[in-house]
This record gives sequence, C-alpha cells and structure tokens, in this order.
Amino acid sequence: MTPLEACLLLQSIPGMGAHCAVRLISHFGSAEAVFAASSREWIEVEGIGEQLCIALAQWKTYRSNVQASLETLERYALQPLIFGTKAYPKPLSFCADAPLVLFCQGALDFPNRKILSIVGTRQHTPQGKAFCEALVKSLQPYNPIICSGMARGIDIIAHQKALEQGLQTVACLAHGFDRIYPPEHRKFVEPIREQGCLMTDFSPNAVFRRENFPQRNRIIAGMAHATVVIESGVSGGSMNTANLAHHYGRELFAVPGRPTDAKSKGCHQLILQQKVQLLTDPEQLIDALAWKRDSPLNPSIQKTLFYELDENEQKLYDVLSQRTKAPLDELAMALGWKISVTAAQLIQMEMKGLIRALPGKQFEWI
Repeated sequence: MTPLEACLLLQSIPGMGAHCAVRLISHFGSAEAVFAASSREWIEVEGIGEQLCIALAQWKTYRSNVQASLETLERYALQPLIFGTKAYPKPLSFCADAPLVLFCQGALDFPNRKILSIVGTRQHTPQGKAFCEALVKSLQPYNPIICSGMARGIDIIAHQKALEQGLQTVACLAHGFDRIYPPEHRKFVEPIREQGCLMTDFSPNAVFRRENFPQRNRIIAGMAHATVVIESGVSGGSMNTANLAHHYGRELFAVPGRPTDAKSKGCHQLILQQKVQLLTDPEQLIDALAWKRDSPLNPSIQKTLFYELDENEQKLYDVLSQRTKAPLDELAMALGWKISVTAAQLIQMEMKGLIRALPGKQFEWI
C-alpha cells in the first residue's frame, strides 16, 4: 500500500474526520502503519473510540473507493500532496484538522518558502483594492507565495497582482476540479496553473455546498505563515479565515478603514479584540515577519548569534539544547504552551534557520 492509497483509504472510513486521521498518523508514524496496527493499538490513541475502531477493522471493504479516487486523479491530471511528506506545506501540517491529501493543478515547491495569505470582502472599496495591490507589489523582492481563495473582490485582486509581479500564487478552491467558482474566474485558471497552483481537498465528485467554504478557509489560514485581512464585515469568509489563523497561532494583520465604513467593521473588531496587528503600511508586515530579500541567513552563522534570540526563542533553545531531538507535543508540555502556539513558534524559527524539522513532527536545534 502506497502512502497515497493509505491516506485515501483513511479518508474513506466512515466517521474518520481530519482530527482523528491526523492523530492516528502522528501516533503510528505513517498512514500505512495505521493499517498494520491492531484494534487494541488503535483504541489506545486519544480520541479514537470503539465505533471508529470497528469501522477501521473493516478497511478492506473501502478499497474500491480508493481505486475510484486514483482514477479521478489521473483523469484530471491532479498532483497529490500527502500529509507528512516533504512536498506538503509545512505550516499546514501543524494544524490538527489538516487534510490528509491536497489535490493540485500546477507546480509549486513549498519547502522553505515564505507563504502569505491575503483575504477580504467580495465587495471591496477602491481604497481596499489599492492597498492590496500596493502590499503585493512591495513584497515582490521577498518572493513569497501569495495564497487566497479565488473569490470575487480582494481574493482575485491578490492573485492578479501576484501574477503581474511574477510571484507564485495558490488559489484554494471550495470545490473539486470539475467546476470553477465563480465561473467568471475561469480565465485565471491557466495563468495561476502556470505561475503557481490551484489547490483543494475536495474530490471532483464532491457535492458543492455552502459548508465547503469554511472547510476551504482552514487551508488558506493553515498553510500560511501570516494572514492579512483587507476589508471585511463582522461576519463571512474573511473573518472565518482570520479566526482560524488566530486559533492556529499564526501572525495575523488587519487593515483599518474609516470608522463608519461597514466593509471595515470586521477588521476593526479584530483590532479591538487584539487578535491582529494593525497594518497601515506594507513595511510594517515585512518588519514584523523579519523577512529578508529572498536570501535566508546562513544557518551556520545564525546559530552562533544567540544574543539575537527573543524570549520565546530562548526558551525553546533551552529545551531543545538539552536533547538530540524532541516531538512537538513534548516541547509544548515542557514549555507549558499550547500546541498551536508551539507550532507557530517552531515554524518561525525554522524559517530563520534555527531549527530543523524531522519526520514524525520532531525537531532539532541546528
């Protein structure tokens, strides 16, 4: 059984949500290893109940579903990104509800790349459009991947400006590749394929429902190191994405508007709740993320500069330096931090060349 087949098979098991699947893979080390284990071993995994173990024991009956999925992948020329592999977006792998398989059209290398998500209202103002374009343009020297949801408004503006600036861009879809929504954005499919990729965790035959959008939003929030909200009401997809990014412990920015502007009330609420950093100038984001101009600091030099570590980085160093390597949950326990906070800190330190991620969600100091 290949890793892809094992992940598709896990997804076919009734009652197997993303949380349970990720827990099983993290516990046993791979999707294939899950099916080599016994019911007694499955039940020992936190969150895996008796009913799910019964369904898992009947996994051979779901193999026909896997074959159908493999045929669909071939028909649509989809490239699968498998949870736990190097090709999978590293930040997303730290999310408890990460998809086991992402289906992609296009070509994009995620390892060691800066990833920024930009979201906002579908009914943007001229000011919102201008800020979005200025932000993406200012980021061009830092060569980030620009991620959004290919929706009307701020989303498609971010994609278009990224294409114009020669930046790679990821369009996260709330449906399978048998459709494009909204239909008028079909003209952007080929340019995005050529300069990035379209991505979804929905199979082409999946039912297109309103509930798909929050599921899509977790990928936009989870795969990025930071998310920027440019104009949003107090409810809707942008606020859902922002709150997910906050939950995942990612850097989050919001652009303020006029006090009376309904299209900025969501951003103002996020600022008031202190969930975001206020963003009025693109340089503020670059400074906050400590981005260098597409030339990461040499790790062999960086690791000697301990005097530059901030308080949280020093705490992580103190824990990691006492052992050869350590898993994510052990680090979180040792530090007394939430898993999401620890994961976010590790991502930032990996981007700086301070630590190295190892298989099985383990980390070591470089």
